[in-house]
Amino acid sequence: MAQSGTDHKTHVINFTYDNEDGCTLTALINDVRFHITLDPKDFQKSRERPLYYEYLDKISAIREADEREEDHAQKQQAKLPSSKRKDKGREGSEGKDSGVDVTAGNDDEDGEDQDQDSESAELELRNWILAAFADVTNTYAPPNREPEESTLYEWYHGPTYFYRLHIKSGELVPELLQTTDEMNEKIEDLVPRMKMPKYIQDYNLPWLHAEDLVVETEVSFPEPAHPGKVIHRESGDEYFFKPVVPDQPGPVKREIQILTRLSQLDTDIKVPELLGFVSFSKSKTEAMGLLLSHIDSPTPLTHLLKSSIPSSKRETWSKKTEEYISILHSHDIIWGDAKADNFVVDANDELWIIDFGGSYTEGWVDPELSETIAGDKMGLEKIQAALEDPVKNTSNPARKVSDSVRETASSLARLKERARKMKEMETYR
Repeated sequence: MAQSGTDHKTHVINFTYDNEDGCTLTALINDVRFHITLDPKDFQKSRERPLYYEYLDKISAIREADEREEDHAQKQQAKLPSSKRKDKGREGSEGKDSGVDVTAGNDDEDGEDQDQDSESAELELRNWILAAFADVTNTYAPPNREPEESTLYEWYHGPTYFYRLHIKSGELVPELLQTTDEMNEKIEDLVPRMKMPKYIQDYNLPWLHAEDLVVETEVSFPEPAHPGKVIHRESGDEYFFKPVVPDQPGPVKREIQILTRLSQLDTDIKVPELLGFVSFSKSKTEAMGLLLSHIDSPTPLTHLLKSSIPSSKRETWSKKTEEYISILHSHDIIWGDAKADNFVVDANDELWIIDFGGSYTEGWVDPELSETIAGDKMGLEKIQAALEDPVKNTSNPARKVSDSVRETASSLARLKERARKMKEMETYR
């Protein structure tokens, strides 16, 4: 995610905070990796308190937003049938919606005003941290540096600069730390890896090594950032890399099963093909991610819900969305998480359906209809309404994402994962 006001290409790889208000940020800035630690005890040592209090305000805003969202997510989970409450949370690879407001005009269900959401609160703190690194990044990661070829393995295992922030002369000052094995292990823990069940290992699909795949593009949203388009060094074959989410194995396996089944059917649905797996450390049991067919210049449908887009195109896409869902249901396949961002349009204006991990997104599908035919139809109706009349059925793009639709099923899992990482950080510190 590029930071405003700079020419730096910045991707956030990881952000965590602990119970003592410390936090860490791992970011890839112009292809150079930085791991930054903030400890309020370091700030307290300075007699200059304004920056210390400013930091506490920002970390408190994140904590309070997380608590509100966790409470909201738990309420939504309670609406799910008991059989659906397990393993529903997940971070979808295509992420949160960016342009549709299907709940405009509705107040929070508790009648409270929505305060700052965790996403914007985190962004504010991260920008505050990165602003202190202007001189460091200009030295070690200048925006005009010659890009270096990076394999998928190198993208995740490249060298890292470890820093700790202090307050000196009224400014945030980065201190370069000596790298230790323990620090490197923390970076290694960020590499996606998941043991695949025997039935998936037996699929007649290749397992390619991360060292043999060259990264061409990166995906910065939704976070964490990860490589996107990759090319096999020898064959020249192109793929889209979709990393596994180790803490939500259910959606990963669901997507693999559905994509495999769709490849065996003779349909007119445009859907990425599952072409193989990326092995973790040359294993054929643990995978870093899936290799899907690459879509040329994919644009989420939410970015095309504009009156400036010819109505004939929008009408064609609307018919296709209904046709695709109908074909899926005719083969007893439930899409799950039906929303506009899970349709993309390629360079030839062809519509593709993506993301079969399941779950639901509030505002598109009611919680109790998660992963049901009725849920797919509910999401479809809202997608078609937005295509028919973008002005009436889409939001102002300047509005915060969480004010319109919130992926509540994934929110609970994200917060549980954050709690786990907080415990790890306390041990680390």
